[in-house]
Amino acid sequence: MAWLATVIRITIAPVLIGALAVLVHSPRSSTDLTAAAGLLLLGTVHIVYWWDPWRRRARQAVAALGIMVAINSVLLLGLAEPLLWLYPALVAGAGLRAPVAVLAIGLTALAAAAPLALEGGLVHPIDPLHPVDALGPSHSVLLSIVLAGLGMNAVRQLIGVNADLHATRAELADLAVAADRERLARELHDLLARTLSLIAVKAELASRLSAKGDTAAATELSDVQRLARQAVRDVREAVAGSHLPSVEAELAAAEVALRMAGIGISIERNGTHIDPAHESTLAWAVREAATNVLEVEDDGRGAFDGAMGTGLNGLAGRVNALGGTLEVGPSDGQGFRLRVRLGAAAPRLPNGAVAK
Repeated sequence: MAWLATVIRITIAPVLIGALAVLVHSPRSSTDLTAAAGLLLLGTVHIVYWWDPWRRRARQAVAALGIMVAINSVLLLGLAEPLLWLYPALVAGAGLRAPVAVLAIGLTALAAAAPLALEGGLVHPIDPLHPVDALGPSHSVLLSIVLAGLGMNAVRQLIGVNADLHATRAELADLAVAADRERLARELHDLLARTLSLIAVKAELASRLSAKGDTAAATELSDVQRLARQAVRDVREAVAGSHLPSVEAELAAAEVALRMAGIGISIERNGTHIDPAHESTLAWAVREAATNVLEVEDDGRGAFDGAMGTGLNGLAGRVNALGGTLEVGPSDGQGFRLRVRLGAAAPRLPNGAVAK
């Protein structure tokens, strides 16, 4: 709105021209010099305030308004020009918040209309007010000042709303970037944790077989290369946001991975239909569970101190987003239990995840 401030600065031109006209008028009285000085000071205050009005604070508007009112009050002694009150009304509308701005604009308009009412005989202690005179010049000046001041206050509110919208848009953009980074970090962790664990197991096995001169080492190294290529493909899909794992695919991959690591596995399928909205989250749960099995280093008693790592925290976030719950901790017997509940089977918990 810089153009509007420029236009309003230009509106002070008649005041400055009037001051020059008074100065060049001959002969000049002391009243003329006072009027010219007052007009020049009023123009200066107006230009200074409207040079950068939208960043002014309320106290600056009050100071400018007070100076203008004082100048106009002095000018009433020798120059009763009601339109001079338009300039403090503009400052009140642009610099003050409603309802203070409305009150200041109303008082300014009354101060402008009062001299005209007195000069035109509209207010007289003896003669009654004629109804036709109520629509005289005082009425038009009052209306123009009020509309100008209120219009400027509306512009000020519009600028404030636009500023809030820009700030909200920037905040939403930052949140979107942060959410995308979090998603990418979570998916990279979930994608690569199991694959890299398998690569480590395969590489260690290949090293042992190679040390013994076993020809099976070449097969293990070939599997390492295949897993590395698969990891590259998974990373590309994760970055592109097109990686959508399925439960069956993750169960098959988990079975292969665990058997490669020498871990016995039994998968029971009961034919239950999986909601497509839950498919991806349950697939990540299967992957995370298999990854944790590959990385267990305790004695198999399922020790758990209550703290969840990056993978489990990421899985808890996915489950929570669907209104479900994630339970992690030692099982009833030995080992470690990871349980995901979605849909009607999910109890309502505060954060959607609980460690047991």
